Amino acid sequence: MIGVSRYSDELIEEIRINNDIVDVVSEYVKLEKKGKNYFGLCPFHREKTPSFSVEPTKQIFYCFSCNKGGGVFQFISLIEKLDFIESVRLLADRAKIQLPEGDDEEQIEKARQKHEIMEVNLQAARFFYEALNSPQGEAARKYLIKRGLSEHTVRKFGIGYAPEEWNGLLKYLLSKGFTEPVTLKSGLALKGKNGGFYDRFRERIMFPIFDIRGNVIAFGGRVMDDSMPKYMNSPETMVYSKGKHLYALNFAKNSGEKRLIVVEGYMDVISLHQSGIINTVASLGTAMTDSQGRILKKYAEEVVISYDADTAGQAATIRGLDLLNDIGCNVKVLTVPDGKDPDEYVRKNGPDGFVKLADKALSLIEYKIKILRKEIDTSETEGKINFLNKVALIISRLDNNVEREMYIKKFASEYEISEEAMYSEVVKMLRPRGNTVIKPAVNYDAPARSIADSKNAGDRKLIHEERFILSLLCVDNSTYKQIKDKLNVNTFSDEENKRIANIILERLGNNKGIVPAELLSITGKEYSGEFARILNEECHCDDNIKAILGKIRNIEIISTDLRQKEILELLRNGNNLPEGDVEKLKQELRNINLFIKRQKSV
Repeated sequence: MIGVSRYSDELIEEIRINNDIVDVVSEYVKLEKKGKNYFGLCPFHREKTPSFSVEPTKQIFYCFSCNKGGGVFQFISLIEKLDFIESVRLLADRAKIQLPEGDDEEQIEKARQKHEIMEVNLQAARFFYEALNSPQGEAARKYLIKRGLSEHTVRKFGIGYAPEEWNGLLKYLLSKGFTEPVTLKSGLALKGKNGGFYDRFRERIMFPIFDIRGNVIAFGGRVMDDSMPKYMNSPETMVYSKGKHLYALNFAKNSGEKRLIVVEGYMDVISLHQSGIINTVASLGTAMTDSQGRILKKYAEEVVISYDADTAGQAATIRGLDLLNDIGCNVKVLTVPDGKDPDEYVRKNGPDGFVKLADKALSLIEYKIKILRKEIDTSETEGKINFLNKVALIISRLDNNVEREMYIKKFASEYEISEEAMYSEVVKMLRPRGNTVIKPAVNYDAPARSIADSKNAGDRKLIHEERFILSLLCVDNSTYKQIKDKLNVNTFSDEENKRIANIILERLGNNKGIVPAELLSITGKEYSGEFARILNEECHCDDNIKAILGKIRNIEIISTDLRQKEILELLRNGNNLPEGDVEKLKQELRNINLFIKRQKSV
C-alpha cells in the first residue's frame, strides 16, 4: 500500500493512473461490457456464471461470489502472486514509467538511459532559451511580443527558439558530452540518408513540455509564419508519451481551483496563465485519452473543455466529453464566441470575460442538444418530432434519475408537450443494461469475514458505516467541505479506519483530491475486498451529503448502544467497583438513555 515502499506516493499514483484497470484485467480475463461496467468469469475461483466485475469509473474490481476486490495493484498482486512492491514494478514497466534504480541490471540500464534523455532535454531547453535571447532570436522575440507575452511568462514556460541552421543544437549537445545516438533517442535529432544526424527542430518557437514533477520530457515547435506544419512535436520516447501528459499541468495542479480548463494549443494555455487563469492545460494536440481523463479527474472536480468551434473541433469536443463522462468526470464545454480561440478572446475581453464564459459552460447534455438545434429545423412538425426523439435518446443515456427527470421537464415545457409523453419516449429508448447481477445483502449477524477482529454484529455494523463514509468521500470529494465540521479522525473507532481516515481527511483538508482507486492503494490488503464491495454496491446515492450525515448519525447511535451495553455489563458484574466509579457509570447511563430518547423523537 502507499507509503510502505521507497517509492513516493506521487510516483505510485502516476503508475496507477497510467494503468487502466479494464486494460490490465483484460489481459487476464475476457470481459464483456454491460451498462457502464465489465463482467467476466472470476480468475480467483472456479465459476460458470460471470460474477467478476470491473468498474472503470472508480478503477476497481470486485467478485460478488468470492468477495475479492481492490484496485489495479491488488489485482496484479493476486493474479501474479506478487507482493505490493513487485506489483508496482510490473505496472511501472507496463506503463514505461521510470522507477528509482534497484539491483536488476536491466532496470539500472533502462533508468540510466531515461535519466540521460532527461539531461539531454534539459540542456536542449537551455540552448533554445539562450538562442531566443541571442541576436539570431530577434525575429522570434518580436513574434512573442506581438502575441502579447511578457518576459516573465517566456521565462516561466522556458519558451525558446530553434535556430535556422541545420545542426546547431546537435553541435551544442555534442560539446556537452552527449553522443549522437542519445540525441536520436531523445527525438531531438534525426538520422540523414548518408548516416549523419541533424536537428529535428529548426526556425521554430520552442515550447518545453514538462511532466507533472517539472522535468522536461519533450518539446513542441511552432512556425512564425503560415508555413506547414504549423506545429511539430517530439516523437514518443522512453520518457514521453503524449497520451499520458497534459501541457502545463505542473503549474495548473497548484492553482487551488476546483476546475481545470482544457484547451488545444500551447499559446492558448500560456496566454490564459499570463492573464491569471492558471487552472488551464492543453491536450498536446491529441484526442483526449483515458490516461489524461483519469489525471483530470484526480486534480479537478469539474473539467471544462474549450476546443475550436469548427465542425472538426466540435466532433473532438463531443468525443472528449463522452470519454470524460464515462470515466466519471463532471464535464462541461466552453464555446468561445465568434469562432475565436481562448488566446484571442482573453486578449480582447480580459481574464474576467473568459472566466464568465467558463462559469456558463454547458453540460454534456446541453451541448449535444445545442448542436442538434443547429442541425435540425424545428419550424415544421416533422423536424420537431425528429429533434425531440433525438433529445429523448440523449436523455435516456443518463444514469442519474434526478438529472433525467430535470431534463424531461425542461424540454417538455420548452416544446409544449406533456411530460408523460416525453418520459414515455425516454423509457422506450433506455438501453438494455445487460444481465442484472443480484447483489448479496449485507448481513451483520453473519460470521465476520473481512472484518475478522469484530466481536459482534454491532461492532461490524459500526466498522461498516465508517468504511462507507471513507468510500463515499473518495467517490465525491466535494462533500468534504459541507460535512467537515461534523467529521474528524476520532469519528472512527476501528484502528485501520482511523489510519485511512487520517490520510483522506488530510488530503481533502489540503484541497488535494483522492479517488476510489487511491483509497484501495492505501488500504491494507486484507480489507481491500471489503472497500471494493462498498464502492461497487453502495456508493450510488442520490444525495451524498445526506448519506454521509446519516452514517455519522448511525455511528453515534451504534457507539452509544455499544457503550450502554458495556456499562450495564460492568454494573452487573461490578461488585468490586469503587462506589465513586459506580455512580459515574450510572450517570453516564442516564445521559445515554436521554440521548437515545432524543434520537427516537427526531
